[in-house]
Amino acid sequence: MWFALILCTIAAFADVIGGAVTVVKRLSPEQTMMVTGLGAGFLLGATVLDRLPDSLSELPTAAPLYIVIGYLVLLILERYSLRPAQSHFASHGVTHHHPALLSSKAAFVSFVGLLLHTFMDGVIIAGAFTMSRATGVLIFVAITMHKIPEGFSMATITLASGTSRTKALLTSAGLAVSTLIGAVITLEVGNIDAGVVKILMALATGTFLYVSMTDLMPVVKGQNKGTVFATVIGVGVFYVSLLLIKHVGLS
Repeated sequence: MWFALILCTIAAFADVIGGAVTVVKRLSPEQTMMVTGLGAGFLLGATVLDRLPDSLSELPTAAPLYIVIGYLVLLILERYSLRPAQSHFASHGVTHHHPALLSSKAAFVSFVGLLLHTFMDGVIIAGAFTMSRATGVLIFVAITMHKIPEGFSMATITLASGTSRTKALLTSAGLAVSTLIGAVITLEVGNIDAGVVKILMALATGTFLYVSMTDLMPVVKGQNKGTVFATVIGVGVFYVSLLLIKHVGLS
């Protein structure tokens, strides 16, 4: 149990590392747009190339319904969130009055969606250790490889909503905490029922679909060619990482 918890902590910390990569350097508005495009592309790749096929494979009949539910939950959260939208952003602590790329509502909804996903990261890693140590280590490596870009994506989304570098890093840290909570709950109660995990993953797929397609893509489409190109690169980076994981037998 302690070995599993240590590896889950390492995997969770990868989210923080990804967020730190984004916030350590003071970015110009143009650079912020570029990293937002990169993060949007990675999330789009994760949604369409990984989460969607997995959900449909695990729940061929029911997955579409749960995916739509996950999508609609975030739609409702964003529509009725009481958090006010910000129209300007502080460029990592120094206000320059540049228009925000995303509203604070959109960033908040993105955070909620990724919290569900990272919670499931912890559940899956810890659940794998209840099967065998070897299986747990393999799943730990596979998930950790995706968590640094995951933290990077969350931090860029937060920065794009016009907030500070500190808050952006805290959102990535929140993903890490969510991963640990999922792991601890799983280790305490034993392996969570496989059917429940499949449903939760399908719901998470719906939240990914909302964040990537409804929140981020309209922003990317309205920016310059460099931002669009960065989005394409983000999709490519995810696809290559997915191929590498499958090549070494971790997926």
